[in-house]
Amino acid sequence: MAQRASALAQLAWGLHGAHASSASRRLLSTSSAAATTSSAGGATNAVGQMIEYAFSQRKVNPNMAVDVLLSGLSYASPQSDPGAAARLHLALAHIEAERNAWAKVSSHAASGLGLLTASSTSASASAAASAASQPAAADLIMGAAGTGARALLIQGLDAEALALTEQAERALRAASSASASTSSPAPSAASSAHTRSLGLLALTAHAAGGPAAASAAASSLHAALGPHAGLSAALKQQPVLADAVQTLGLLAAARGTDAEAEAAFAAAAEGAAAARSGAAAAAGGSGLEAEAAQQHSYEVEADALAGRAQLQMRAKEWGQAEELLGAALKAAEASSGDRSPALAPLLTLLGYTYSRSARVTFAEGLFREAAKLLRLDPGRQQPPPDGPAARAAAAGAGVHASAAAVLAWRYAQLLWVLPNRAGEAAKWEAFARQYWAGSGRLGAADIAGVLGGEGHLKGEGEGGSGVLLSTRFRRAWQCE
Repeated sequence: MAQRASALAQLAWGLHGAHASSASRRLLSTSSAAATTSSAGGATNAVGQMIEYAFSQRKVNPNMAVDVLLSGLSYASPQSDPGAAARLHLALAHIEAERNAWAKVSSHAASGLGLLTASSTSASASAAASAASQPAAADLIMGAAGTGARALLIQGLDAEALALTEQAERALRAASSASASTSSPAPSAASSAHTRSLGLLALTAHAAGGPAAASAAASSLHAALGPHAGLSAALKQQPVLADAVQTLGLLAAARGTDAEAEAAFAAAAEGAAAARSGAAAAAGGSGLEAEAAQQHSYEVEADALAGRAQLQMRAKEWGQAEELLGAALKAAEASSGDRSPALAPLLTLLGYTYSRSARVTFAEGLFREAAKLLRLDPGRQQPPPDGPAARAAAAGAGVHASAAAVLAWRYAQLLWVLPNRAGEAAKWEAFARQYWAGSGRLGAADIAGVLGGEGHLKGEGEGGSGVLLSTRFRRAWQCE
């Protein structure tokens, strides 16, 4: 094993020695030294050093960063140290997510999760549960599940996302049960991770099968988190649960219980900010784990604020909605940058808010900016020929097909009420309908019945049942 750890360091040097900085030379020398000190520990340390090096280089040369990590995987030993190999897979998933390569993200996340949970299905299940109860292992399992499920949901592979989440939830349930029998009254890392997995399970079940399919996981999540009135207190104790609480808000908003949704969204936004501060302090504010935790907290905060904004939009409180969307946009930019497709749902919501408050020029500018982020231009492009092509095209642009469909339809609605814009409106409508057809369960409903028809902005006809747009999952969730 010592030779393997040394080989990891030497291979990274061999691939990129011509571009290596003094920092990378120190990385390689310390990895080799660690390998001679302790076999398993040295290999794990070498993997950690490679991840840190690749992560530091990913902005200036992401291809090089990926090559280093792939080289590490070819030399790592999944049998003797599955955690180290899983960390390499998760680091690759993180970098590929920044490039919107969602098929690669889901592949690496699934591989990492498989390594971490494989032993739980063998005869040594109790040993696996004990290992998973350790904070690092529980967090790795949840990180793999969250990253993989998100990538699959963006691609429209909802059943696969549900299966991946179920795999993680089983492992974390076993770990939580094992830790509950031996740990202190304080919540363990495994129990917190299991609660978070229940939120992800409810969300993926809702995507794959609708509200009825999500009811069992949602009930378990409610039981784990406690009553809505106590969510803020629960998050003060465990701010890491912010993403699970945000899911409660989304499910409540989807079924029209807006007071419950508002309480959950507000608590989740506050908890995400607290989790971000805690993660930075615990990890010294640097490294893969710290940065990934920070990014995740910004994503949760942005989604929770956007959820609150959409509740205000239902109440036609456009000024309050605009203020919340501005805060959500700030959090989303902190997470993903100012040119990410993740911003498109927020810009769509802002454009709709402006269009409902008679600021047509601003609204059109926001819709156009969202379309640029998704590389969507009906003036120069033809709509995808069918639903599967639309789903693939949207995922290639970085979002779920429903996010592109809602943007295109809202833009068409604006153009329908403007003079001499009928031709443009027809083009946007064609795109909207094709992307809607690629939106899975949502696409089975009539788009006008969900989002309103041509006269929506003039107050003509029904407003539609509505959707909830998510910046974290880059898709629309249908309301009941």
